[in-house]
Amino acid sequence: MKTTNLNFAKMALYLFMGLSITLVSCSGEDGEMGPEGPPGKDGVNGTNGIDGQDGNANVVASDWQLIQWDEPVPDLGEMFIETPEVNIGDFVESGSVVLVYLKYKVDTYNYIHMLPFSLESAFFDFYIKDTPTENGIVVRMADPGFNVLNIQNDETFMLRYILVPANVAETSGIADKMPESFGEAAALLGLDH
Repeated sequence: MKTTNLNFAKMALYLFMGLSITLVSCSGEDGEMGPEGPPGKDGVNGTNGIDGQDGNANVVASDWQLIQWDEPVPDLGEMFIETPEVNIGDFVESGSVVLVYLKYKVDTYNYIHMLPFSLESAFFDFYIKDTPTENGIVVRMADPGFNVLNIQNDETFMLRYILVPANVAETSGIADKMPESFGEAAALLGLDH
């Protein structure tokens, strides 16, 4: 029992000394701030990332418009579409791309095709006209078995053009491979249907 009392006494002494040292040694005040160290070494700059694809801000898409032939004959019609947005000759010469689409409706279904395009005996195509008085696209329809006047001013036959600048044509891939459908072109160029 004597040993147990001695152990308790030692433990009480150590506890008292530890508590005394803790209370006396801790201070509520901080010391002064030391001098600022030298600045760290600059890290190595990373490499620049790859430039993103150009947007479609300069792509021009017309609205769908009715076909209105200029001086048609029964089996041949030509329609001039002015392109006030660009000088069409310079535009094409710079490597830019002109797309023209024909939309026609059968029953309740719309079909959209890029020109040139054949529909039964009819052949649709287009060419660029750049003269001092005319700047635009000429859409032509030839059909030996059909009067072209039958589709004039008819909402079931509509035309639309898209002007794709050279830089967008190159980055989008249109310069190398024409989109097979209007939907593909619209998705590629960010256009509304």
